[in-house]
Amino acid sequence: IWIDTPSPSDNPPLAMADPSGMLLEKIVADSATMQGRHTKQEDRHVKIPDLTKAAKALKMPIDHLDQPCALFAMYDGHRGHLCADFAAKGFHGKLLRKLSADTSEAANSEESIIKVLKDICEELDTEFMTKHRTTNDGCTLCVALISGSRLFTAWVGDCRCMIAKLDAGAELSSVTLTEDHRPSLEAEAERVKQSGGVVLDYGNGFARIAHAGYEERIRERARAQAQGLGSVGKEPVALDVSRALGNRDFKAVSGKALLVATPGVKVVQLDASHKLVTLVSGGFPVIMLDSDVVYELDLLRDQADAPADVRAGCGALVQEAYGRGSEHNLSVILARLQWAGAAGAPYPRKLASVDKAEKAATAALLAAATAEEVKSGSASAASKRRRLEAAASINAQKQAAYDKTGAAASYAAEQAKKDAEMQKMVAEVEAQKAEDERSAREEAAKLAAEEGRKADEEAAARKEEKEAADIFHTARRAQKRIAAGGGSADDEPKGEPKGLTAEDFFAKRRKEKEAGAAAEEPKGLAAADDFFAKMRAEKAQKEAGAAAEKPAVLAGADDFFAKMREEKAAAAAEKPAGLAGAEDFFAKNRAERAAAAEKPADLAGAEDFFAKNRAERAAAAEKPADLAGAEDFFAK
Repeated sequence: IWIDTPSPSDNPPLAMADPSGMLLEKIVADSATMQGRHTKQEDRHVKIPDLTKAAKALKMPIDHLDQPCALFAMYDGHRGHLCADFAAKGFHGKLLRKLSADTSEAANSEESIIKVLKDICEELDTEFMTKHRTTNDGCTLCVALISGSRLFTAWVGDCRCMIAKLDAGAELSSVTLTEDHRPSLEAEAERVKQSGGVVLDYGNGFARIAHAGYEERIRERARAQAQGLGSVGKEPVALDVSRALGNRDFKAVSGKALLVATPGVKVVQLDASHKLVTLVSGGFPVIMLDSDVVYELDLLRDQADAPADVRAGCGALVQEAYGRGSEHNLSVILARLQWAGAAGAPYPRKLASVDKAEKAATAALLAAATAEEVKSGSASAASKRRRLEAAASINAQKQAAYDKTGAAASYAAEQAKKDAEMQKMVAEVEAQKAEDERSAREEAAKLAAEEGRKADEEAAARKEEKEAADIFHTARRAQKRIAAGGGSADDEPKGEPKGLTAEDFFAKRRKEKEAGAAAEEPKGLAAADDFFAKMRAEKAQKEAGAAAEKPAVLAGADDFFAKMREEKAAAAAEKPAGLAGAEDFFAKNRAERAAAAEKPADLAGAEDFFAKNRAERAAAAEKPADLAGAEDFFAK
């Protein structure tokens, strides 16, 4: 907490003194934080009173900068704590790496350090959104870097940095070094609008930024709730800062860069009149003035122990803001500056106990004065008291009447506005319902008309088919009667069916059947015809092959039997009667076999069967076209 200035032997004198020759001797720093009435703690803060020592420990020395060096940072998270955590863990590491990378004289210039602070803010923003691709957490920040007698302040959003300056009359005044990045500023609002966003102005200098269509989505949710549908869709978000880290859905990676992470940077040359530096989170400015913050922190609470005095001041400020009704997280960092020489002599500070006693005494005096006047019996005191009471009563009545009238008028106007909005939403809902019902009726009528048309077409087709079939059967019955001798040509039907004639109808059916048969395998009689045609072709082929081989075989057989007959004829005269009987037997056998060779009975029967089959199929093929069409029709 106590930072001693290095001795002149460790660092050149110019690196320790400011232009006025005043030397910053010590910095006493501490902090306090409170979750307060907020649902969760999203604030983070970092204080490194001896940045040079920390840099040496991390092997990133910054001895080339003006000494002493200290870093204080406040990170105020919103929509979650992830972004504040990320920045609090990474800012000082990046700062040390960049400051230690260049040890030239130019690296100690204001321009170089300002560029380093800006680059770090933008790099942290990019790295956070790269690492956390599904979160919309964000944070604002304020960083104070002390290097010798220079104070560099970088801020993004609504965190604040203030210094307390002692004037010639020994009065301490507050100087705010930061300017909140809010959409109420004209330059910020114009940038947001050019990026495609909208600025919602709520009056009294309060505004928010949102994506286009924010108010329409709010009305849609209200309309859904009015219809009893509950919360529809994700609630739209509007932010009260125009610059911040994180907030992925408001950055260029999501389509529109409504928020940027470019910080504001200011440099102040410190001197012995600057007594303290403080950083506060965004929860203080909404409930306290900057001057009230500095006043509360400057009260003396422990004369003997400076660190304890600083710690108590931070705690008292947090309690004061909470007592005033703050709804936010509350965090504060206080750094007291102590200067060397006569310029750094202690200045008169009011004791906190004295301030408390004065407030209590003032309250007691007011109460006593009131009681004294009440107890006073003098006529003048009583008259004065009555006049004051009468004036106070009249003023109270006027104020009550004004408040009542204004409140009633305001309430009536607000209620009328709500009623008009509700009526408008109800009318929109009713109109939409009527439009939906009308569309449904038209669609139902179209479907009914289409179904009726199809039904009529099908009924007409069935009627035409029935009439054609009736005429066909009447004609067939008349033909059968004529063939049987029981009728005449006059019995045939005289008229034609409406629409298609019988011939046209059955011709159409045959064409459809032939077209289907061309793409399908043969079935029924057609399959049988193909089978028997194949069998006949195979039989003819076998007979042709046998006919080519048979003459040689028969010739051999004739020679054999001729020789046998000659031998038998030669031996006939010599053989006994028994042999003659045997010859007769074999001759009869040969005759029977020759007869069988000419036409076997089984083969003849088979040929008769196939001849009859071919005749029947030929007769079937010669059937009248009408009959074939009728068979196809009734089969289908």
